[in-house]
Amino acid sequence: MLNISSLFTFYCGGQGISHTFLSLCQWDYPDFKTRMVVPSCAPSYRGYNMVESVPPYFRRVYYRLGNFAQSSAEKRFLRDINDFDAVYLWPRTSIETVRKVKQQGQTLFFERINCSTKKAKYILDDAYGRLGIAPQHGITDAMIQQEDEEMSLADFIFSPSPEVKKSFLEIGVPEYKLMSSSYGWCPKRFPNISPKKQPSDTVTALFVGTICVRKGAHLLLQAWEKAGIKGRLVLCGEMEPAIAESCSDILGRSDVIHIDYTLNIAGVYGEADIFAFPSLEDGGPMVTYEAMAYGLPVLTSPMGAGAIARDGKDGIVIDPYDCEAFVEGLRKLALSPELRAQMGYNARQQAEEFTWEKVARRRKDLMQEKLKV
Repeated sequence: MLNISSLFTFYCGGQGISHTFLSLCQWDYPDFKTRMVVPSCAPSYRGYNMVESVPPYFRRVYYRLGNFAQSSAEKRFLRDINDFDAVYLWPRTSIETVRKVKQQGQTLFFERINCSTKKAKYILDDAYGRLGIAPQHGITDAMIQQEDEEMSLADFIFSPSPEVKKSFLEIGVPEYKLMSSSYGWCPKRFPNISPKKQPSDTVTALFVGTICVRKGAHLLLQAWEKAGIKGRLVLCGEMEPAIAESCSDILGRSDVIHIDYTLNIAGVYGEADIFAFPSLEDGGPMVTYEAMAYGLPVLTSPMGAGAIARDGKDGIVIDPYDCEAFVEGLRKLALSPELRAQMGYNARQQAEEFTWEKVARRRKDLMQEKLKV
């Protein structure tokens, strides 16, 4: 029996990164169990293996607690780590806590959601520079230095895509520390995946996520304008001001639709024909996994492909800065219902291997292998 203690220093509401944390860490196998330490969580996630550090009488004012919430979770986590076989830390854990864990001699697993911070800064500095805009990513040299120390202290690091792994190899992290993994999608979140809509003479290309420079939204808009496709481009998500300003003319087109928020993301996927996602810096974007679960062929970048999309099988994976190739990819998928159907079918079959249940089990197996159990 292995017992793992995991630490997540933000509120766990089941959205965003906390959804990923919960999906991966709710292990309850006969030979492998986990304890999750968080500041606080939504009532539906409370259970025997969830430890909340913020006292009940403070939970109503959680968002006023500031650093107290994180520090309380870290203190609770450290209190009994010697009772566990290994620890599993998520991003934004303080470097002081990382050091204390290492001093205790525990095997230390780290989750890395995105590329190395140094690589991300390089990519984003370049991206904003091409637009003639001052970088707006907020990455500092201190953040890079902290990550370098974290990676030196870590025993093993989960890399959720080939691009993430490559980024850490580039900064000198030994390959033996890097464990190739993936993210996934939740069938319970999409219980009624509908049959594909009937083909028509117009197509809907879909982008889901923050509509920002990091996700390559400006590159998609430029390619859409050049492609001259009969159809519409739907952008679903909050928009970064830099995109709104630099792409205002294209955003004003009648065939470009912006949905800033929806409670029915399943309906948005269900109305699409193509998923277009030219992300410049990413880890394992869950939107790609979800789109493929809906049987959508993907037109994406290597970053946007995560560990799931296969070039020429589930869609087309290309350099996001190769505008002509992206235009050609849009046209190729838009003009061939047969190709969309075949790639969409492949995407759906591939997605079945990336449900959270299967992904979490593979994570468990990786941990057991590294711990020689």
